[in-house]
Amino acid sequence: MRTRAVALGSPALLGDFDHVGYLVRDLDAAVARAQHAFSLPVVRTLELPQYSIAAAFLGEGRGTLEIFTIDDAELREPRLGADEQRIDHLAFRVADIDAAAATLRAGGARFSGPDRRGEVPGTLELGGTRHLWTLPESTAGLAVQLIEASAR
Repeated sequence: MRTRAVALGSPALLGDFDHVGYLVRDLDAAVARAQHAFSLPVVRTLELPQYSIAAAFLGEGRGTLEIFTIDDAELREPRLGADEQRIDHLAFRVADIDAAAATLRAGGARFSGPDRRGEVPGTLELGGTRHLWTLPESTAGLAVQLIEASAR
């Protein structure tokens, strides 16, 4: 049986690649290592105290690197395990987050906030942008963040 090849980054479902998220134990040390290895500047930082998250974004444009930590060890440790850092999620910009979420839901996807404390029924607005994160056990082991700029 032949299958049709689909180019990576196809906007058919997930849209344009936005960033890769690395979860780390020590944010400052991880940012310093990444800056040394990739010569990328920190272009913005982010604090989401309601989710116990602190993050730094390195590089501009498509394909930025998000390095983040979760201050709450009870939330961080199950995701990080014995590692100091690991790839946590891939993020994509979508034109219609509700349509993308419906398509993923039809395949069994379930959604959460960035801390994965539990499932959420709809999008979360953070900084004027709508977001959803898949629970990786519901999307073939891969956590996916969907991002849609909110209409103002």
